[in-house]
Amino acid sequence: MISLKKNDKIIIIVAVVILVIAGVGVAMYQSPKTTPILPSELLGEKSFEVNWTVRNGSLSPISDFAGKKSPYEGAVMISEGNIKSITFNLTWTDDRMTLLKRMGLDTLTLQVTTPDGISSTQSATSARITGNGAVTLTMNKGIIPPQSPIQAVDEREAYAKLKQQPYYDDSWTDKDIVIVVSVKIGEIRLLKQLRDKGNSFELIITYDYYEAVLSEDTTKGTGGGFPQPPDENHWTDLEKPPYISMIISTGCGRYV
Repeated sequence: MISLKKNDKIIIIVAVVILVIAGVGVAMYQSPKTTPILPSELLGEKSFEVNWTVRNGSLSPISDFAGKKSPYEGAVMISEGNIKSITFNLTWTDDRMTLLKRMGLDTLTLQVTTPDGISSTQSATSARITGNGAVTLTMNKGIIPPQSPIQAVDEREAYAKLKQQPYYDDSWTDKDIVIVVSVKIGEIRLLKQLRDKGNSFELIITYDYYEAVLSEDTTKGTGGGFPQPPDENHWTDLEKPPYISMIISTGCGRYV
């Protein structure tokens, strides 16, 4: 049996004490808990929810004349984007009705062509007795803007992004919407027909469009969807890091 000198024993005791202290320190160490940062937070961005509401507007009324040989032709423009629909209300009063106001009733036809080439036509005949007539024609755009959230540094930048695709549709914005109003004379007698040149009318144009309302989503960017570092106080035996297992097995430390 090898006998150790006094100095060797002291060195071994000191080494064991150091190992024990180091082992206990490692076993009791808990890494600081941190909350992961979302990529948008790294860029200083926020998340804004997008909600759309329908607004309405109108253009100046059109008062004009449609002749039997020269239909009215014109064009209008709408400055709003994200147009939902446009409604045209055409009204008139037959100005050349015959005896008892039951014959010679004129028929007016309204035709509208959108900037993308879609055309629609609607006709109506003047009413008996009153001679009044009306045509209502609605052109639907058929596009609903998306509601996906916007990532932006602030609200100003978020609203700027609303003016870009896919949130903004300007295919009908500031472009010609062509209108044609024609008239078919109802009078069959030649003399009366020659006198009937056409009809005056009034056209009212209204439209609906989508307008966005932004609200900051404060639930985003909290790191709730990212896995947190494991809590060392809840490790199972299978989950314990190797250094703790070694400390327990050698008796140099104790897992708490």
